[in-house]
Amino acid sequence: MANFKKTIATAKAKVAKAETEAFTARLEAIDAILQDAAPHDVMTLCARALAEVVPNCCEAHQDEFKAEFLRVLSDCVAIRQEQDEAEAGGDDAHTSVH
Repeated sequence: MANFKKTIATAKAKVAKAETEAFTARLEAIDAILQDAAPHDVMTLCARALAEVVPNCCEAHQDEFKAEFLRVLSDCVAIRQEQDEAEAGGDDAHTSVH
């Protein structure tokens, strides 16, 4: 019985390692795709990816997903702005062109 438990534990560890490696590979692939991509292309890619995972069971779950997505997006934009300000040395000059 102990040998069986050890076999199960080893298999679970290998699965966890494989899942981590697969996630890392996907993340690296996404980074490669996004490198030097136009903002519109990135937005389209993100929308396509999100469309694949959005719940389609009911409107309440879709609304919850959208609200959470907007919250996360807002957090990411705020973090990016803080990073840009830190890199600029706190300079208040607005340098981006719309």
